[in-house]
Amino acid sequence: MLLGGAALLAAMSLAAVPWKRGFAPPRTRFDASSSRFLVPGYELIEDAAAVIPRGASFAVRTEPPSAVFEDLYQRLGVALLPERRSRPNAVSGLPASSEWPREADYLIVVGPAARDAKGDVVLETPRGTVRRRTP
Repeated sequence: MLLGGAALLAAMSLAAVPWKRGFAPPRTRFDASSSRFLVPGYELIEDAAAVIPRGASFAVRTEPPSAVFEDLYQRLGVALLPERRSRPNAVSGLPASSEWPREADYLIVVGPAARDAKGDVVLETPRGTVRRRTP
């Protein structure tokens, strides 16, 4: 009886393994989670750490605008960009305005580049862009 229960538990565990993905480690912390939709922003913000200097301020925006994603990505920015100042420019539940956020030196845009985007591009990836405010 105990052996049968152990075999059942082992079979259930093996059935839960994502075999199609193989045995390679995930690229991000969200790859094997139910929050895979955050991967584009996570990767872009992680890459932005190399071009946004310590002490600088940043805001995160999505294209097309989405209040929910902007809020989530802004929170990821706080976690992934230590020693930088977060300047959220949206009220929770409302999309950000189209203007450059006040007091933000850098703007991280997750998604395709906006046509009327301002600032100098300091990083461009398939996931989005990072722009620096021009004086």
